[in-house]
Amino acid sequence: MQPQPALFPAGPGTLLDAAAILNGTVDMRTYQRKYLVVYAATSGGFTTPAELAHPDHQGILALVTTCVEWLDEHFGWELVNVFTREVNVFTRQIGGWHCCYAMLRRSRSE
Repeated sequence: MQPQPALFPAGPGTLLDAAAILNGTVDMRTYQRKYLVVYAATSGGFTTPAELAHPDHQGILALVTTCVEWLDEHFGWELVNVFTREVNVFTRQIGGWHCCYAMLRRSRSE
């Protein structure tokens, strides 16, 4: 039986990585704030023309929505908004990434 890695407390900020939440790296039981922003991003620095033409928008959106559903089911978080952002490096030339964010708030019943 493999030992579990140590959990990192959630916070102190309000911006958390969706993958870290879903893989259990972040302990959401320690998060004390009322609002939370979860994000996922494509890797920066595209290496092939195919990656430049079709970054993984669906993958990062699926990761964020899966995280939102998990937080709702296990901790009672409610979705407020979802938005995406394209970050261009080198002033609008090749080499950027896309981020997807979900804003959540604690349910009043929790």
